[in-house]
Amino acid sequence: MEILKISLAFFKIGIVAFGGGWSVVGLIKQEIVPNWMSADAFSSLIAIAQSTPGPIALNAATLVGWQKAGFLGALAATFSVIAFPLIAMSITLAFSKYIPLKKDLADESLRSGSMAMIIMTLWTLLPQNTLPGPWIFALASFGVTAFTKVNGVWVILGAGAINMLLGVLP
Repeated sequence: MEILKISLAFFKIGIVAFGGGWSVVGLIKQEIVPNWMSADAFSSLIAIAQSTPGPIALNAATLVGWQKAGFLGALAATFSVIAFPLIAMSITLAFSKYIPLKKDLADESLRSGSMAMIIMTLWTLLPQNTLPGPWIFALASFGVTAFTKVNGVWVILGAGAINMLLGVLP
C-alpha cells in the first residue's frame, strides 16, 4: 500500500514537472513532508538529489521510494515520476501530423507555468530565520549575475568564499 501512495504522489509530480529541476522542488516538498519525512530530512533529500547525476525529481523519487519501500518502492516511484511525460510525448509524436500544435503558444504557456512553479519553490524553501546575512548574499548574487556578465559559477564560489572568510551566515 505504501508503494502505491508513493507512486501516486510522484505520478502527480511528474504531470506538472514540465519546468524540470528546481521548479518542482516546492511541489515535491508539499507531497513528501507531511507524509513521509520531516522538513529537515527533506532538506537533506534535496541536497543529495541535487548532488547526484540526473533530474532532481527523478533522484528524489528514487530516494524516497528506497527509504520507504526498498527496491520495489524505488523502482515504482522512479517509473511513476517519468510515466506521464513518456505517455504525453508518445501521444504527441504519434498524432503530431494530425493535430497542428502552435509551438509559440505552447512554449509561452509552459514558460509561464515554470516561472510560477519556481516562485513556489523559492517561497517553500525560504529560510525560516530573519537574519540579514542570507538576504544580503542572495540580493548581491542576483545583482551581480543579472546585471553583469560574470558567470554564475564564479558568483556562487565567491559568495561561499566570502562567507567562509567573514563568517556572516549562521
